[in-house]
Parts: sequence; structure tokens; C-alpha cells
Amino acid sequence: MINYSIAMRGVNSNLFEINQAKKRINEAKAKGEVPKQADLDLVATEVQKAFAVAQYAEVMDIEKFAKHISTHGCVYSRADIGAILYMAVDCMREQLLEGRKIRLGDLGDFSVTINSIGAASADKFTAQNIIGVNVVWDPGKDFKTLFNDAEFNLVASRSVQAAVLKALKANQGVVDITSPDNTPDGGGDSTGETPDDTGTDSGSGSGGSSSSGSDSNGGEDGGGYYE
Repeated sequence: MINYSIAMRGVNSNLFEINQAKKRINEAKAKGEVPKQADLDLVATEVQKAFAVAQYAEVMDIEKFAKHISTHGCVYSRADIGAILYMAVDCMREQLLEGRKIRLGDLGDFSVTINSIGAASADKFTAQNIIGVNVVWDPGKDFKTLFNDAEFNLVASRSVQAAVLKALKANQGVVDITSPDNTPDGGGDSTGETPDDTGTDSGSGSGGSSSSGSDSNGGEDGGGYYE
């Protein structure tokens, strides 16, 4: 069962400019000033749509995962399985640094991509232009078809759950889930990227890998709200 919450996100093509206007509005209010009308008018043009955001039920570390594997009729103990998993992690890192692609059957392929700063020409490019290495997971067929077997369950986002818990501890009878601190996810990616109409969750709260190695928002802590 895959849990998901619903978040409103801006889909405007000029979302970056809208988020910058929201930032200026917040800064003006913090100083006790009146926000510029142009910024207010720009923010008023924002169009939002509802998107699904995956919400993981718990985080399974290697110890928990090893224990789970041992309950599936495995002849190895939890300690043995855990040791193998730890060794697999170490060896995978070692082999990726050796420039190898690791193919693990239905689990898929693991390889690396490189981030670099552009040089004026090929002869001026050196290893100093390389600024990062990303690990890429290309899922095997059993993971690429998860949707076919998935069942979905609507839940409150973690930020809303935290707000409710906080209110209960403070003996408050009303919780404002529309405030900036409690609004689930975000009303517009702070990077200015615009979600497409398919509602693809490019960065759910559970994290994940990106085949392009680029960073993307879209989890619990999206920005773009103002009071």
C-alpha cells in the first residue's frame, strides 16, 4: 500500500518570478512595509493544481531490512544477511569509483554521471572542471512496473500530522493547516520549475534517484507561501 497526500502546486510558466514576488512580499511584511502592488498582482496570477505526493510509512535501515528478509524462509540469519548487505554497499561504492557499471539482475543497473563546469574549448577542459559525481539507478523490469501492482491510500501529509500532534499537546482544539508552517508540500517549487499536468512527483518526501543527476524539490518542505 503506497500512501500519498495531496498538495497544491503552481503550474505557471513564470513560476520563478512568482516565487520571487512572494519572497519580496514576505520581506516587506517582515519590515512592516506595504508590499508592492506589482508583486501582489503577479502572485494573484498563479494557477495551482492538485498533485499526489508519496508519503513513506517508515524508514527501513539495513538492520530492519535484513530482519525482513530473514522472515521469508531464508536459511541465513539476520546477522548474516545484514553483513552481506553492508559488504554489498561497500563493494558497490568501490566498483563505481573504479568506473564500472553494476548490473544486479531485476534490481537494475547502478552507474555514475558527472557534473562539470563548462570550459571555453575541449583543450581547456581539465579534471578541475568536474564538480560532482551522481549515482544513477536504472531500475530493472520488476521495479519499472510497480504501478501495475500498486495500491494507493490517501493520508495527511507529514507536516499536517505534525501540526495536529503539536495542537494536541498544546490542548488546542483547532489546527490551521493552511499556515506557511503547516501547509503540505508547497504551492510552487522554489527552484522555479513547473510541474507538468501529469502530476509527476519528481521529488517525493521519500527521496530517490534521478537519472539526470539533477536536484529537484517536491517533498514535504516546498516553499512559495505567504501570509
